[in-house]
Amino acid sequence: MSQYNTSDTSPAAGITQLIFKLKNGADIGTGISPTVDFARNLLGPKVPNALVSYNVGNQINLFGGYPTNWDFAPSVAFAVIFFVIGLIHLGLFIINCSRGHYFYLTLGWVCYCILKVVGFGCRAAWAKDITRVATGLTSEVFCIVPAIVIVSLNLILAQRLFTWRHPVGGSRKLFWVIMIILYAFVVVLIGITVTASFVPYLDYISTSAFSNWKKVVMFTSACVIAYSFTSIALIGLSYWAPTKKDENLYTYQPWWIESFHTFYFVQPFAAQKAEETFMKRNHNHRHAIRVIAATHHHHNMVQGLSKQRGDLSHNKSILIIIATTFLIFVGTIGRAIATFQARPNFRASRICSPVAMYMCWGLLEALCHVLYLVGRVDLRFYRPDILPAKVRAIITAEQTYYPSEDEEEGDDDDDDDISSREYDERHKKNSYNAPTHDDSADDDEWNFVDVESSLSSHGTTSHRPPYPYEDKDQDDKDEFVF
Repeated sequence: MSQYNTSDTSPAAGITQLIFKLKNGADIGTGISPTVDFARNLLGPKVPNALVSYNVGNQINLFGGYPTNWDFAPSVAFAVIFFVIGLIHLGLFIINCSRGHYFYLTLGWVCYCILKVVGFGCRAAWAKDITRVATGLTSEVFCIVPAIVIVSLNLILAQRLFTWRHPVGGSRKLFWVIMIILYAFVVVLIGITVTASFVPYLDYISTSAFSNWKKVVMFTSACVIAYSFTSIALIGLSYWAPTKKDENLYTYQPWWIESFHTFYFVQPFAAQKAEETFMKRNHNHRHAIRVIAATHHHHNMVQGLSKQRGDLSHNKSILIIIATTFLIFVGTIGRAIATFQARPNFRASRICSPVAMYMCWGLLEALCHVLYLVGRVDLRFYRPDILPAKVRAIITAEQTYYPSEDEEEGDDDDDDDISSREYDERHKKNSYNAPTHDDSADDDEWNFVDVESSLSSHGTTSHRPPYPYEDKDQDDKDEFVF
């Protein structure tokens, strides 16, 4: 670029080449941090502009370039924008928590906004003094990492959408292990990206080593591009028709969510009230797979207490994930192009202009959050909390098609009451009509044969029941025979 003085015959070039000769012929595009310290010790706290221009022009190109005074205003503007977005996310999370609706992914977007505020804030400070290398490195990292974070959050949303469509596959341990490995790989990828970006600025390294570090940055940028497609791939897998196992499996959806409208909020503590109803439910319901809310499903669903729900389809949910992933992907592609060019800063292409960076890492990512907030992803992708321990500890048999004995006994309660009343009346009547006892017949014995024959005529040979057996219907004898 024309604003950088990169002439090899200038005094600034002579001092710089002297410094690098003393460092065993290190590449001129490395070691800017110790170079600034050396120049301050040699020339005073204020490094001459000519020396600054020469060294900045020979640094490796960056997506967005190295800031100037022009960058101060847009950096502050986007820092304020993401600060406001973070406050909106935080306020929404507090309101939801006050109603017993816990969607913890909102905190992920709050952390994302904090990273963006720090990144653009440091860039504004860096624009005022380009020799503040530590501030510049902090700005670069906090502008790169949020793009990976938001892609990870989109992947979690896509994972929940996949589990809704395929509860069997989405709840398998193999699927969860693969996803956890993928998230762990992203954490390692962030560490490698930060290290590969920092090392050339913090130490003098040879040209061959510098070339290797550039290749590492290229590799990580390519991995970020591939990682951006994971959520799209998972959505594509969701379009497969559910299997028979998916259709026969019970799912637990948040039936108390009645709308995805921008200004809709769930009833206070509706989730906790729903959890209490599982105390009276069977084994299949308490161990159902927890999925997101929808009125269109392809499997068994635990029915809620209320069926007054609107059309909770997920066509817009899919569009939100695809749109936000694409908006993030634009910035990822721009940074990848800059890293693969690997040119000195004075020969950087237009992709490394500040305007391109502010459009991708500023405007487009802010638009992603507008879609999140207006589309209410905290409702669309809310998965019910795990049931309390006291509910999960209940052990009952699985649901059966046959009625239990208690249910049949409950139906015969009225008959039993009638039989008891008849028995009391007949017992009272027989007591009045009973013959008087003749003392002279004390030595006479009862005729047990007649009694046994009488009982045999009613199908009973022993143990007279506590109610008049002659009034009992013959069908009652077979009431427990299936």
